Amino acid sequence: MSIVAVDLGKTGCRIRATSGAMTVSAHGAGVPGLADSAGDARAFEAIIATLGELDLPSPVASIGVGAAGAEAAPAAAQALAERVATHLDAPTAVTTDAVTAHAGAFAGMPGTIVIVGTGTVLLTLDDAGTLSQVDGWGPWLGDEGSGRAIGQEGLRAVLAAHDGRGRATTLTAAALELHTPLATLPRWVADTAAPARQLARFAPRVLEAAAAGDAVARDIIARAVDAVVQACVATAGPYCLLGGIAGSEVFGDALRARLQERGLAVVEPRGDALDGAEYIARTPASRYEGSVVRRG
Repeated sequence: MSIVAVDLGKTGCRIRATSGAMTVSAHGAGVPGLADSAGDARAFEAIIATLGELDLPSPVASIGVGAAGAEAAPAAAQALAERVATHLDAPTAVTTDAVTAHAGAFAGMPGTIVIVGTGTVLLTLDDAGTLSQVDGWGPWLGDEGSGRAIGQEGLRAVLAAHDGRGRATTLTAAALELHTPLATLPRWVADTAAPARQLARFAPRVLEAAAAGDAVARDIIARAVDAVVQACVATAGPYCLLGGIAGSEVFGDALRARLQERGLAVVEPRGDALDGAEYIARTPASRYEGSVVRRG
């Protein structure tokens, strides 16, 4: 019998099926999230389409799904679990992708995942089995130190230098490669369905400039690291650093160093979100159960 693990995000859908020593996997398109309009229907379609790319080694015994937005849309999470369980005729567990990321990193043990990508969210499991979140409040109310925040600060610095309010920076040349003229950068950000993601597109250039010694970029990264450190201080370790920004050399190394200066332990994750989704599917009595919807 196969255990199916699903990592459904906004940019992609990863599915892995494991039967004994045999593993097969597939990658498909993501969806805006369960909290979006018709979120459960669109998530179900993405999962079924990606499953169609798999040659399952055996009938499905159970399936675990980590889906973006599940915590904000519990009714949609329940509906998705019902749809998948009915379609596959197999027990189905649905939770948020942050929970499967934690389960992959810690396998039910206490600790905090620090996810710094386009956004920033920290998820802690304590000794009592209680899950708590720090940040993750989106681009307008939170996500401190994230790729969105870094990209936004980088473009602010470029425009400040452009009109004489700020220091000269190599970020100006990088911004011109991304969009020209500089005077229309605000429209370039605003005239998109996902302004936060648009701003985050500039974050890699800020990281590159900081690594090359640009003083303005280095200041931006230092402030971003400090924001994430302050979020970590509000939680309990050990800490696993996840996400594209946390995984970058210039940001990740600085964050590890700052946490270690405070005596806070940083550990390597045991696995990824697919491993976490499989753990949820296999372990119906885990410490994560209060955040999981099961059907079938």
